[in-house]
Amino acid sequence: MKKSLVLAAIVAVVAVILYLLPTPAPQPNSQSNSFLLGPVHIFDGETVIEAQYVEVNNGYITQLYEQQPNSELPWINGENKWLMPGLIDSHVHAWGDALEQQLQRGVTTAVDMFGSPAFLQQRQTKRYTTHYTKEADLYGAGLLMTAPNGHGTQYGIEISTITNPDQAAELVAQRIASGSDFIKIVYTIATANYQHAPSITKAELTATIAAAHAQQKLALVHVSDHASAVDAVAAGADGLVHSFFDQRISASLLQAMVDNKVFVIPTMVVYEGILRNTINEQVLLGNKALKVSSAARATLKQSFNLNLPEEFWHNLLWTTYAMYEAGVPLLAGSDAPNPNTAHGWSLILELMLMAEAGIPPSSILTSATHNAAQKLHLDQRGRVALAHKADFILLNQSPLENLTTLLTPAKVWKNGFSLTE
Repeated sequence: MKKSLVLAAIVAVVAVILYLLPTPAPQPNSQSNSFLLGPVHIFDGETVIEAQYVEVNNGYITQLYEQQPNSELPWINGENKWLMPGLIDSHVHAWGDALEQQLQRGVTTAVDMFGSPAFLQQRQTKRYTTHYTKEADLYGAGLLMTAPNGHGTQYGIEISTITNPDQAAELVAQRIASGSDFIKIVYTIATANYQHAPSITKAELTATIAAAHAQQKLALVHVSDHASAVDAVAAGADGLVHSFFDQRISASLLQAMVDNKVFVIPTMVVYEGILRNTINEQVLLGNKALKVSSAARATLKQSFNLNLPEEFWHNLLWTTYAMYEAGVPLLAGSDAPNPNTAHGWSLILELMLMAEAGIPPSSILTSATHNAAQKLHLDQRGRVALAHKADFILLNQSPLENLTTLLTPAKVWKNGFSLTE
């Protein structure tokens, strides 16, 4: 009887120990995230480099070679296709399966510009691992800073709002405590012709930016018109998370943006749906060869139904190119899943619209890779470079010559794992 009790106790102890051991990260049965890939042409996030082989160990790039090395790692034949970093969508709103949709289209990192802190917190630790995943990595603003009944309060997420500049430091601290990677602020100047819901005041804007900087966080400002952008830049914003189209950018604002090193996420694709609304049908919905899901088709067919002057679209194109030409860093963002957009697909359309504005292909690709990683402080991504994550897209054609090749990637790797195996 004693022996039985002892044996039962031992079994129970072993069971408890096994239960307490960390659960292994889910991984596919037939894959390793250590391999040698090549030969490939490599756009590294800024330029085409001489290397043609990429060595990956445990999901990180450990070496680049011009010639195929002797290696015991599994070799993946790149067939002289084109390799570039996984895309970064610098403006999304993520919930549900949004991050899966993004990754399926080659977006390996997404930046949420307003969403549930719980959704963000659940995914923050994952971006520092190289475990197998079906989701893009996530960074985010969490709760934005807005006025009572202001933009953002209409979506059912409880938001503490600002009514006095003296509240700024406390509210910014609350957001950081809930996981915000940076601070997003919604602002519309009081004299704007287009009043984008009740807005915080200029004094509250300035105080919030100062509070974010005191906590060493970026302050990103949502604007919808030129005058509001002027105030945001003057108040010290690090970036504007939309462009504007009510007028062409003034020389004085352009110079202030350059002097203050302000970056811009133009979100041309969501504006295109408001102002012109043709690119979805031309590129996605009318192409039967593309596997656009019914859910994506549904949001792509939605519209804001605003009747705005045609000149506004030309203003946006002109302003986007003017910012590029002046040296203002541009980051590609889709604002998905707003009407007329869909996760993953719309970022590629954003890049095509940048091309329509006259921006060169290499700078367009950089806006969705290196620029995004650098300006938003997204470590170890956005480049095909040593010590960076093995987040890749393999393309059948040169994206520098044909951006539409991004619509049908040959392979996508996340953390060194291929999605197609």
